[in-house]
Amino acid sequence: MKETIKYFYDVYPNEIYEIENGCYFYYSDYKFYFVKFKRNIQEIDMLVKISNDLYNKNILVDTFILSKDNKFYVLVDEDVYVMIRVNSLEDDVFSLKELVKFDNSIISDKRLSDSSNWGTLWMKKVDDFEMQMSEINLEYPLLQSSFNYYVGLAENAISYFLDTVNEEDMSTVKINLNHKRINSKAYSGLIYNPLTFTFDYEVRDIAEYIKIKFFDGVLDYEEVDDIIISGNLSKASLRVLFSRLLYPSYYFDYVKNIFIYDVSEEGLRKYISKIRAYEIFLLDVFNLINRKYSLPPLEWLFNKG
Repeated sequence: MKETIKYFYDVYPNEIYEIENGCYFYYSDYKFYFVKFKRNIQEIDMLVKISNDLYNKNILVDTFILSKDNKFYVLVDEDVYVMIRVNSLEDDVFSLKELVKFDNSIISDKRLSDSSNWGTLWMKKVDDFEMQMSEINLEYPLLQSSFNYYVGLAENAISYFLDTVNEEDMSTVKINLNHKRINSKAYSGLIYNPLTFTFDYEVRDIAEYIKIKFFDGVLDYEEVDDIIISGNLSKASLRVLFSRLLYPSYYFDYVKNIFIYDVSEEGLRKYISKIRAYEIFLLDVFNLINRKYSLPPLEWLFNKG
C-alpha cells in the first residue's frame, strides 16, 4: 500500500496503518486516509465540490487530494481509491443541534433527490430481505422470530411516508446535506468525512441520530424535545421525521451484516429487547409533535399505548 501511495501521489509516508478498507498515515502535519471508494464513481465530483465549498466557508471538513495524474481517484486492481486529508480533530462530539447546523450549511435547490424517494427505496429493501429470508434454513432462529415484526414496522413507515407526500406541501421540507449513516457518538471524524455525505430530506440525520442513540442507551431526550418544539421544522418535515423514526434501519442494517459478513445474530438482541420501550418512545414523540401540529394517528401504536 505504501508503494501505491508513492506511485500515485508522490507522497512518502514513514509508516502506514492498515484499516478495513485501506490505510491511514501522517505526513506534513496532517493525517491522510487512502481508502477504497464504495460508492458510484460518478459521485466523486459532487463530493469533491461539497467538501471544497464547505472548506472555503471555514468549515474544516476533510478534503480530497489530487493524484499526480490530476484526478481525485486512482484505480488499484480495478478498485477505485481516494485520498482524503483530515483538516480537524476527529474526536469532537456533535450534539443534535450542532449536527442540524452543519447539515444546513448547504441547502440543495433540488426538490427531490434519488435518495429522498424513501417509499420506493424502503419497499425494495424489504422485498430484498424477504427474498433472502425465504432462502435460509433454521440457522438464524432469532432473526426468523423477529423478522415479521420489523417488516410490519417498515410497512407502517412506508405507508406513513407516502401519505405525507400525498397530503402535505413537500416544498416546505428542505433538501440539505446529510450522511449515509451516523453513529451514536456523532464524532467529527464521521460528520466531516465527505465519503459519508449525501443530499436528502432535512430530517434524515435527525432521525438516524435519535434511533442510534436510543438503542445505545445514550439519547438525550431534551435534545429531541428541543428539535421538535423549538426547531424550525414544518408539519410536513415532522411527519417525514416520524415516518423515518418508524422505519427500522438499525435492524435491517444489522441483518445485512448477518447476510454479508456472517456476524452473529446475537447482536439483534440489542434491538429486540427494546421493542416495547421504543414503541412507547414513538408514542411520546407522536404526542410531542401533536402539540404543534395535528398528525394522523397510528391506531396500532395508540392501542398499545
